[in-house]
Amino acid sequence: MKRMAHIFALSAALGFIAPVMADEPVSADGGALYVHGVMRENTCRLEMDSAWQDVDLGDISRADVSLVGKMTKPVTVTLYLRDCPEIPTRSANITPLTHTRSTQQPGYQARFVAPTDALNPDLIKVTGVSGIGLRLKDSHGQTVKMAQQSDTVLLNPGQDMVNFTLAPERTTAPLVVGPYHALINFSMIYQ
Repeated sequence: MKRMAHIFALSAALGFIAPVMADEPVSADGGALYVHGVMRENTCRLEMDSAWQDVDLGDISRADVSLVGKMTKPVTVTLYLRDCPEIPTRSANITPLTHTRSTQQPGYQARFVAPTDALNPDLIKVTGVSGIGLRLKDSHGQTVKMAQQSDTVLLNPGQDMVNFTLAPERTTAPLVVGPYHALINFSMIYQ
């Protein structure tokens, strides 16, 4: 009798469990995920503080720009870069028949855009005064041509900034004093 009670209890237990198991979802679907991507060498990035800068050229006097071509003391403008890798660079330049190559230095090209002075296209036009324009020079002391992409410049390993200079320069236009301003847009192209 005891044995019969055990069989009955086991049957009851199995009968009780069976409906629970039947209500559980059964999965017959399956699949796979094909995941892919590309990991590339990073390029330099411009620091956000460098993207918009207010450059104060200070006060100058008529005597500072008394002769055509005379410049005031230049002000340094620094563009800060981040995450510049040590990678090979090979680039054809704008200067005819020249190339820039390096096995470990990243390169960049800069392009500045601003209206130029009507009498001297090497100078950036200013608004508010007459008789001066702004001369922008690169880190090698060369005048930057507006709206032209520069030759490739190599960054030294670990270098995280690029310097340019700006200076007011006397033009042949009549000299009219007062406050002045200019807006210069730029882009950095990394190799």
